[in-house]
Amino acid sequence: MMRLNTIQALSAGFWVSNRINKLKIVHSMIVAAGLVGLALAATQLRDSQAAQLSPQNQAKWLIVNYWSEWCAPCRVEIPVLNALNETLSPTNVTIVGVNFDEDPREITLSIAADMGIEFPTLTMDVVAELELRAPDVLPTTYILSPGREVVAKMIGAQTQESLLAQLAILNLPVEKD
Repeated sequence: MMRLNTIQALSAGFWVSNRINKLKIVHSMIVAAGLVGLALAATQLRDSQAAQLSPQNQAKWLIVNYWSEWCAPCRVEIPVLNALNETLSPTNVTIVGVNFDEDPREITLSIAADMGIEFPTLTMDVVAELELRAPDVLPTTYILSPGREVVAKMIGAQTQESLLAQLAILNLPVEKD
């Protein structure tokens, strides 16, 4: 076993300490840059979704989907909702999402982006205005009339077919691909 003398030990300790401090500084810079980027992305996403219940959307039917990042069926359902939102864009039906966990807005937008959610995610203030009670099961999807009355509640992961069938029951004209 090799023994270090005091000078070698102090030198090695200084070198390690210096390296650790440099790593901490670099890590702090990376974290700071990431937070700035995250804040910028969240602001841009929030700004792009700010019109989610604008006057033109208030006359639309809403499909309100409650999701959470820990909900496996929610993750399966999201691509379906993204595709359906695109299909429904020329109609009077809009898909919006609600983060079940009620995280702060910036965190919700970050999670939504990580999960690939392309439809608007409502703020908790807007959810409160809609007077929707949080569901007991996820995912849960509500369909609201333009008057904001709940006309359908769908529990569990939905398919495009099940959502289009429910819209057809409500006599809402939508085109199928």
